[in-house]
Amino acid sequence: MSQRLNEIIKNLAKKMKRHPRTVLTWYDDAGGLFLDKEQILIKVDGFAASRSKYPWCSYKDFGFKAVTATVSDVYAKGCRPYIYAVSIGVTPDKVDLIEDIIRGVEEAVDLYGGYIENIDTNVGMDLWIDVFALALCKYLPIPRRILVGDAVVLVNKVGLTSIAYNEYIKGKTPRDVDVLNTSCKPTVSLNLVNAIDVIRPAIVGSIDISDTVYESLEHISSLNNAGIYINATASELLHPKAVCYAYEEGIDMRSMFLFANEEYTPILVIDEAYIDYVIGNLRYYGFDVQIIGTGTSLKEVRWRGEEVKKFMWSYELGKVVEI
Repeated sequence: MSQRLNEIIKNLAKKMKRHPRTVLTWYDDAGGLFLDKEQILIKVDGFAASRSKYPWCSYKDFGFKAVTATVSDVYAKGCRPYIYAVSIGVTPDKVDLIEDIIRGVEEAVDLYGGYIENIDTNVGMDLWIDVFALALCKYLPIPRRILVGDAVVLVNKVGLTSIAYNEYIKGKTPRDVDVLNTSCKPTVSLNLVNAIDVIRPAIVGSIDISDTVYESLEHISSLNNAGIYINATASELLHPKAVCYAYEEGIDMRSMFLFANEEYTPILVIDEAYIDYVIGNLRYYGFDVQIIGTGTSLKEVRWRGEEVKKFMWSYELGKVVEI
């Protein structure tokens, strides 16, 4: 079903009327355009509770997470959210949950900044939320782009989400507080967009990790008819708690990295000539930045010459699958 959905979207993209001053491709994480001399970003994101809410999380968390998902893409483009509109759907027996969801939305907007200007509510067969954001950009929004020789950089180590997901698959609730917070109420660092302002001339491309890490790498690779050669060790890219968990559970650490999902941290593609400058500034702003690898002409993602496991989020199944 996912492949068929992608085919439909690609066909629609060829026919869709777009703004004449658009600056990002249809397949990017957001829409960007020039409007009255301003650089504007438009983003909408959403999900259903049956697919994106862990049983140990609250519905207030669900609302907060939806805003984070939208803001993550906005920040990855180097922009700041300004105006929000929210659409919420609930089942007939859960109408009272709208208040909790909206309180979560409000808390997130208070954190990230901006204003809620419109809320729409619906009743249907599932509980879901969509968050729209109009954002302002100081510089040209960062596209999904990679060239041969570019450095691929992970802004923060990942893997706490891998722990949460694996515990969920086992039918358990995580005990670690950091894992619980990351899976229920993820946040994007407020310093991220400030750091990107400083290093913007060195950034070639970006994408946030909202599905799996593999998908983020594959999306950059396939869109640019290029490849990514991962040269780091998995333990360098994983949060220390994820490294320990993988060791204790007997999980391959490369897999632990590749199926990390909903991390809401960006992968940046950097002009190799500026890599030291970028790493220095990101660390100054408090990020545990790591170099994943390099852009290549191989047109696929490989890890030190080996094929990688292709972990992708299945929307119809509501779980990560290996294809």
